[in-house]
This record gives sequence, C-alpha cells and structure tokens, in this order.
Amino acid sequence: MVDLRQLDDHLVGKYPKVSGECPHCKHRTSLSVTRCDQRKVPSFSTGDGQRLVILDVLLNCDYCGGDGIYLRVAEIVEVVEVNVKATVRRYRTQRTVQLWPRSAARVVADEAPEEVRQAFAEAAKAESAEAYGLAGVGYRAVVERIVKDRDCAGRTLFDKIESLRLKGLSGELIDSFHEARMVGNDSTHDGLLYSAEEIADIAELVTEAILVLYVQPAQRAELKSQREARRTAAKGEKDSK
Repeated sequence: MVDLRQLDDHLVGKYPKVSGECPHCKHRTSLSVTRCDQRKVPSFSTGDGQRLVILDVLLNCDYCGGDGIYLRVAEIVEVVEVNVKATVRRYRTQRTVQLWPRSAARVVADEAPEEVRQAFAEAAKAESAEAYGLAGVGYRAVVERIVKDRDCAGRTLFDKIESLRLKGLSGELIDSFHEARMVGNDSTHDGLLYSAEEIADIAELVTEAILVLYVQPAQRAELKSQREARRTAAKGEKDSK
C-alpha cells in the first residue's frame, strides 16, 4: 500500500513523486502523481467534528508504468488564493483506500509451518477486507504461533519473544515481534484503531521474520543438498574411470 500522507505537505498541483509498493509489479519504487482531485460531493463530519473530503488519486509506477487508483480521505488544512478565479488546497490525509487494482490478501511462503500460515492467512484476509482491528489481532496471533513453533519459554508473549534472543535472533526481529504484539494488544484491550499503512507495516515486519526464520534456512538447505549431490555425482564419475 502506498502511504498518501506523503502528499500532506504539498499543495494540490504541486505534488512530487511518492514512494511505496506498486500494486502491479510489487516493486518498492517511486510513483508519479498524475491526478489528485477533490470529489464534487459534500464534505462529511466525523464523531469529533472533523470535516473530511474525498479525493481521487491516480499514481503511475515509474518502474512498470502501471496505474493505481486510490481514494484519499482527508481534511482541508489550508486554502491558498491563486487569483480571483482559482484556489489551491493543502490536505491532511486520514485514510487511504486502494480502488485499482483490487488488493488481494497477502500470502506467506510455503516453508512456514501450517499453523503459522493459517494464522497469517486469517490476518491477511482481515487486512484485505479493511478490518484493521482484526488484522492487528491476527498478526499478533502469527507471532504467537511462531514462538510456539520455536519452543520459546516464558509465561507471557513478551517473555517468549524475549527468549528468542537466546536462540540467536537479531534485535531487529525481536523488535518486529514486539511491534506486532503491541498492535494486537492495543486492538484487543484498548480498541485502538490503526491505519491501513500502519497495519501493512506490521504485516511486512511479520513477513520478513518468516523469511528469515523459515524461508532462507530452507533455501540454504536446498542449495547445500544440490552441492552434495553434485559432489557425489562427480566422485562417481571419477571412480568409474
């Protein structure tokens, strides 16, 4: 998901490129803002009295050339008079919704254990359905499955995550697990809602952890097996001569 809050410091028509994951090629790259127009519909109010508007945003990927269409829910924070007939506005983004291409649920690598993949699939479905509170709880559950699979000792999830330090995990991965744990706790106990971009960041942190813990070791084991098979075959050919 591209974070359209990158546009908040710029006036309409003055936008620079933004960075993010292209919805087509999945590369993390720069995207050009080719359109950002406020819809000609009435503004609406939130529960706290905040007045919001809707903008249509069109982005073009600088890597593959694919277009992405987004809704940007924002409040107007500044109106600048250009002349008697024209004004430009600055907005503060509150929410981003990807309209095209339709976002698909994330998938996790087959190398992860079944319980981990199942928990991840449930969290990803919630995220894809924009149920971000459930997604936060779901990605916390993925961490629970991982520490269980790694036979981590401890009374609480915090303790179990910390015990991974003794198993040689990097501090960066430990921090990622704690981030997912806290987001899940906030959603469950405090009803705190996170944005699509914030939940996407948690999903990517968990995905990276799965890559390090399961995918890369499996890939290294496969390459080692290939090398051993190559040595055995070469030795057999040599002995047969």
